[in-house]
Amino acid sequence: MTETRHAGGCMCGAIRYEADRDPRFSALCHCHMCQQWSGSAMLGTAAFDRDAVVFTAGEPKVFWSSDVCERGFCGDCGSSLFTRYSSGGAFDVVLFVGLGTLDDPEIAPPDVHYGAEGELSWMRRDDGLTRICIDVIDPAEQNALFEKMLATSTDHVASKPAATGETS
Repeated sequence: MTETRHAGGCMCGAIRYEADRDPRFSALCHCHMCQQWSGSAMLGTAAFDRDAVVFTAGEPKVFWSSDVCERGFCGDCGSSLFTRYSSGGAFDVVLFVGLGTLDDPEIAPPDVHYGAEGELSWMRRDDGLTRICIDVIDPAEQNALFEKMLATSTDHVASKPAATGETS
């Protein structure tokens, strides 16, 4: 790895990671799985290229939350660290690192709301970000949308792609 641009880790410090590039984009996911994983109303993530992130201390434990998604966490303090997909689609090229695990989460302001159909009624909806409802588009359409997001992102503040299932 070359120069470290970003670093982070778990609450107890047993797991540390570094990234040598900026995230491609940042998302707030409101799907029920991410709510359960984060223990909150949503999960904030920064999408780093997988090869940009290395673990420098400790080894995360993993939990498969579905047949295509694994979640990394600290076996000591329980901090959720990342989400990684193995679905054969565009999601597979990035590691979704939890924003709260970054030493400086300000580097990745959100670009999009994902899984917006799960957004809780008391959440603010006037932030101007695109909201993508994943329950109204099929997996191929989701993959195409994600590929478009990756293609348009030269840094994490990408232009917002238009797609079926988006709401404002």
